[in-house]
Amino acid sequence: MRVPVRRTFRKFRGVMRNSPARLRAALLFLSAFAGFVPCLAATREATPTYVPQVINPDLNGGLLVNGSRVLLLWGSDGVILRSEDGARWTHAVTPGTQDITRAAANDRGDVLIAVGASGTILRSADAGRTWQQMRNATSDTELRAVVNQPGTRTWVAVGTNGRVVRSLDDGKNWSLIESNLTVAFQALFVDPKTQSILLGGDEGFVGFSKDAGESWQITALTMPDPATPVTAFHRFGKLLLATSALGRFLTSEDDGQSWDLMQSSTKAFFTDCAFDPVHNAIVMTGHSGDVLRSLDGGGSWEGSEVVLDGRKNFLSAIQFDARSGSLLVIGQGGTLVRSTDGGATWARATDDVHGDVRGLINDTTRNRLIAFGAGGMVLGSTDSGTQWTEDRSALDYSLREIEPTPRGNALIATSKLGDIIRSTDGGVSWKLLPITYPNPNTPPDLRGLALAPSGEALIAVGPPGAILRSNADGSAWDIRQFTPIEAERAFPWVLVDRARKTVVAVEARGAMQVSGDDGVSWQVSTIPIPQERFPFWQGVVAERDGVMVIAGEAGKAARSADGARHWSLVDTGTTADLFGSFANEATGTLFLMGAKGTLLRSTDVGVSWRSVTTRSSQELRRILRDPRTGALLCFGTHGSILRSQDDGATWRVLPAVTDGALRQGALEPRTGNLLLVGSQGSLLRSRDGGRAWEALPTHTVRHFTSMSVDERSGDIVLAGDRIVRLVRQSAGTTGR
Repeated sequence: MRVPVRRTFRKFRGVMRNSPARLRAALLFLSAFAGFVPCLAATREATPTYVPQVINPDLNGGLLVNGSRVLLLWGSDGVILRSEDGARWTHAVTPGTQDITRAAANDRGDVLIAVGASGTILRSADAGRTWQQMRNATSDTELRAVVNQPGTRTWVAVGTNGRVVRSLDDGKNWSLIESNLTVAFQALFVDPKTQSILLGGDEGFVGFSKDAGESWQITALTMPDPATPVTAFHRFGKLLLATSALGRFLTSEDDGQSWDLMQSSTKAFFTDCAFDPVHNAIVMTGHSGDVLRSLDGGGSWEGSEVVLDGRKNFLSAIQFDARSGSLLVIGQGGTLVRSTDGGATWARATDDVHGDVRGLINDTTRNRLIAFGAGGMVLGSTDSGTQWTEDRSALDYSLREIEPTPRGNALIATSKLGDIIRSTDGGVSWKLLPITYPNPNTPPDLRGLALAPSGEALIAVGPPGAILRSNADGSAWDIRQFTPIEAERAFPWVLVDRARKTVVAVEARGAMQVSGDDGVSWQVSTIPIPQERFPFWQGVVAERDGVMVIAGEAGKAARSADGARHWSLVDTGTTADLFGSFANEATGTLFLMGAKGTLLRSTDVGVSWRSVTTRSSQELRRILRDPRTGALLCFGTHGSILRSQDDGATWRVLPAVTDGALRQGALEPRTGNLLLVGSQGSLLRSRDGGRAWEALPTHTVRHFTSMSVDERSGDIVLAGDRIVRLVRQSAGTTGR
């Protein structure tokens, strides 16, 4: 069907200018603490600053910058990666945490603009090394496309809520062009033939501007319900092609003045399109593994499909490789296939690619292909896609714990699906370690990770019933125990008593696994409890007194004073779920904490417990002790932090700095300052023994569960839904 385009909106004038830059003066505070303060060192380093680097963002787009040899990749967490050789990648300096959806360069390559969530607009004038946040009052939108009108200083960006913004000064200032629409705009395209800017959006909206975005003609195409989005434009000779969903696409032979709506037999969402000049074929890829091609310039179309190992995977991108005269398609599940007959048939191109591949760049200046995707994956090929090198590993994991290895200066992180990854360069790069579980369909959720009593191994545990042990440098792991899921056993926690050389894998239903030989062999120690429940989730060791306490559901707790050989149930006096525990080795006081602000205290090594008033309704999960002041900090959900100066007898609720759930505490390298890490990208620091807290930038709002600090480098590595490396910047010291 042919639908004419009609005029529906024009621009409104008004340019918002940047406010003057603000300079911040660095203030140094020296605090004197009352009471006993242990001498840490004659000098102590000044409060450091950090540059956060998200190691494993999801990379969703890339480009070769015009007029240069610079390559850029962008994606989640405000990350932009940069390379000048296609193999070595560095983090560009970018502000904010908003996901980047698209970036573009002007025709000279000396101005770059990136756009994203919450109206984010970033600008670079140094080939993508550094980026500045541009002021954009239109923040109620996720900007999804941006283009430069070639040969001008005019830029246009569009996004959700019908938003169109425009800059006339090379992206420095932006003004809103009111569309009077609420539809989400998805695509912009500068037609190389006419220099018109084409626009596509949800519900079949298409439009164009012939005056660099000053005025627009736009319409909603008539199509059967549900109306589908117009997601991208392509020019092939006299044919303009626009992709859509449900097997639909649009064609125009009058430069976008009118469009023909085409319906294919597939129901695919079309993801990309390319031209094969060897076979005169236009080929489109779909999310369902379907492929559509035309051999007559778009006059007629025929379908095919990409099937690997009996599956049709999501196809993300397609490129024509001139050196091999073939089409290459990449996608999810490590899909990378080649067609040498114009898209009629497809065959696997390589066995080197795995994971969720989302984009492909054909860098003809270096005869190099670059593939990228989820988890920070960057792959390179110099032989037209037959062999690939892993320039950046795909770290698409949800991590639980991170610990340094006893030897080898390495880091180990465990995941919710039984993965163990290792870094030998301070968290910059990681490798997946080979571990074969007896049942690959039920990998363990490795929730616990601890140093063995000897200091020569790490122990990892997790449900449904796995215990693993490493060598000293963490490069090799043995499965010491694996319980089938049918046995309904789970190891959510691990306890280590180094003084008595005992390791306990806490079993949720009371079948504790105990090792006296550094985690090599294990024996069961049973707590008699009803087996229909899973009451034990976590625990603590009071090494000074040789006591272990475990606790969990509905106030249940048990105690052992003989190295976990025998256990006795204890009355905690509460029915609240207990999520954490702590032993103050300086005083011998034990704590249990949990739901609705519950905090229990024991001064007789866990025999009896007393509820302590907290004036908090949040879930409390952990306690951290400040070694300088002896203060205790209890923390949990919604940024809750409580502080006690009297060994937990009384507590004061501190103002929340984050709404995230705080998960773990540590001491800042070289300063002894307190650190707390948690969800929503939270990393908090206190320089005064926990009285006041500040949020440190982590470059993400994804969740963290654990952290590792390196006293040698001063760096901090955070783990969870993202891996973030905070690189220490300041190196000065202050006298003390």
